[in-house]
This record gives sequence, C-alpha cells and structure tokens, in this order.
Amino acid sequence: MTFLLAFTAGFIFYSQQIVANATALSKGRRRGVGAALAVLAGALAGDALWAAGALVVVAISLQVEPLRVIFGVVGSFFFLRLAWAALLDARQNAMPRTDIADAQGGWRGGAQITFRNPYALGFWVGVAALICLLTAPQPLLSDFLLLFLGIMLGAGLWCGLLALRSVSAPSATFFRLVNLIVGVLAALIGVYGLWFVVTHSLAG
Repeated sequence: MTFLLAFTAGFIFYSQQIVANATALSKGRRRGVGAALAVLAGALAGDALWAAGALVVVAISLQVEPLRVIFGVVGSFFFLRLAWAALLDARQNAMPRTDIADAQGGWRGGAQITFRNPYALGFWVGVAALICLLTAPQPLLSDFLLLFLGIMLGAGLWCGLLALRSVSAPSATFFRLVNLIVGVLAALIGVYGLWFVVTHSLAG
C-alpha cells in the first residue's frame, strides 16, 4: 500500500508540473521523443533530491507526535490543492504550452526547473508524512525506500507518457482525461487523509 500511494502521488504531482511539462512538449515537437525525455529526466533528477531530503525530514519528525499530525494535515491539503487545480484545468480544457524557448530545454534545463522549486520539498514532506500515517505508522528503512521508489516510478510513468505525446499535436482530450483522473484521485486521497489524521489525532 505504501508503494501504491507513493506511485500515485508521483504521477499526480508530475502531471501538474506546468513548466517542466510545457518545456518537454516544446522540446519534443522540435527534436523528438529523446529531447523531451531529456528535459523530463533532468526534472526528475532535480525532484529526486527534494524527495530524498523530504524523507529525511519525515524520518526525524515522525518521532514527534505533533509534527506527525501537522505534516499529515499539510499533505492532505496539498492533495486537495492539486485536485482543485486539475479539475479546474479539466473543465477549462487547459493544456501545457508548446512554445517554450528552445534554450530552456535539455537535461540541465529540466533539472534547473525542479531544483529551483523549493515548493517540492514542502510537498513531499507533507505527502510522505501522510502516506506513513496511512500505511506505516512506525516506518522502517524499507518503507522509506518503497516511498522513494514509488514516487520516482509514478513520476517516470508520466514522463514517458508525455514524451510520447510530445511528437504529435497536443490533444485537449488527452490532457482533459488526465486532469479528470488526477483530480478525482487527488481529491479522494486528500479527503480520506484529512479525515484519517483528524480522527486518529482526536482519538489519541
């Protein structure tokens, strides 16, 4: 269950990375799937550092009960925020841009996009803490490894799908479907996570 939730979180988070996705689509339209993958691989490498740092923070904070609750609530609200954004995009048929300047592409460009975004650290701290509360209240090293692996593979799945889409004309139907699915999943996880954290903290 830890891996599944982490995998879903990785996919959800990356499907909503507007700048990285737009840059990859722009690069892919000009130079093909490999160029789009280079951007997304760089972005994923940058985010991997934030995710790893977040797991260290969570491992330390789980020893303090108030922090467990606070981070769990934060994680729930992050999911709800992503759900709102995704469902709004689905309603408006929003799509990533495909006219980002070529100079911003490549592995290095992708890594800079995510590494310069400290929002990711807060997101992964909240999400990792919430997943631990839901699936592994006393997480072991193996649980953290599953968390990290799930996040990276879920994000990697999205990167592969987007790279394949980058060589053809953007499809409003594709992005609308993705946003609908992501929005519903994020909303369900956010609502259930918030309910779980609040009820268990009150019971404790």
